[in-house]
Amino acid sequence: MQSRWIRQRQILSIPEEHPWWRSHAQVPTVLPVHDALWRIYVAGRDARNRGSVVLIEVDPTREMQVLSISKERLVEFGNPGAFDSDGVGVTCAMVLDDKVFFASAGLRCLETYPYQLGIGLMCSLDRGQNLSRVQLAPTLCAGAENPVGCSSAQILRIGSDWHMWFASWRSWSQSPSGEAQPHYDIRHAVSKDLVHWQQDPDPAIALSDSRNEGGLGRPWVMPNEEGYEMWFSARGGYDPDKPTCRNYAIGYATSPDAETWTRRDEAHGFVNPPAPGDWDKKMQCYTTVMRGHGQTYMFYCGNDYGRHGFGYAIRDEGPAT
Repeated sequence: MQSRWIRQRQILSIPEEHPWWRSHAQVPTVLPVHDALWRIYVAGRDARNRGSVVLIEVDPTREMQVLSISKERLVEFGNPGAFDSDGVGVTCAMVLDDKVFFASAGLRCLETYPYQLGIGLMCSLDRGQNLSRVQLAPTLCAGAENPVGCSSAQILRIGSDWHMWFASWRSWSQSPSGEAQPHYDIRHAVSKDLVHWQQDPDPAIALSDSRNEGGLGRPWVMPNEEGYEMWFSARGGYDPDKPTCRNYAIGYATSPDAETWTRRDEAHGFVNPPAPGDWDKKMQCYTTVMRGHGQTYMFYCGNDYGRHGFGYAIRDEGPAT
């Protein structure tokens, strides 16, 4: 199995006239509504650098033409001191009967280190137009299993169980310059009800010493004829001589059973790689992969963690060369 993609274009940049959206369009999360309408949720930041949910509607039959952009925050920040009091987003959508459930990501600023992350659950009764919290408390948060937090959950139903892959924050350290550096890998948990989760003791994808990795995040799992594929965001650790190693790149892994994963980063790439000056030349990250209209689409953020927007690619289904 090869993960080869044909880059299409940047879907949008941050609209200057938006009431509160000032930068970034992070973690594009897609909900197909019908053939000509897909809803994409991104985390946009306001003037105080606080992320909240923006809903963008696109037409996949017309090369992801933007139909509308929400003017108001789709979700308000959590109460003071809550796990999502300083930032909130959604990271996957799950249709269950007449409801749509969303895994959410919450951020709370700290004094000792920059922030702490947690995972929540939201629900929509109108096919994703409006979202509300299922509960105020996080579903997963910092604790014995995730020492300093967790985020970026993707949830997939396999048989009668729900499976979650997510980024687990293991520790913080300081670079020689005094900058706080988080370290996180990808973990897996299983649930019967989307609320109570049993987490595996070992990482699904561990940090690689040989690659000098500092963080692995935003996993996205999809079944195929041979088993399962996972895409994730991988960045290097601090290196004063190679500052660009901290830029995210897209990692890739495969599994026959969604439990044991083999990294195959070398099998992923773009048929038409970005050129100097392109919106995604320096970084590609935060992927969502969806099937539709006889094709497979990858939505992802570009340079500087999606500061200027996001775009998409289409899978190259031709024979490997």
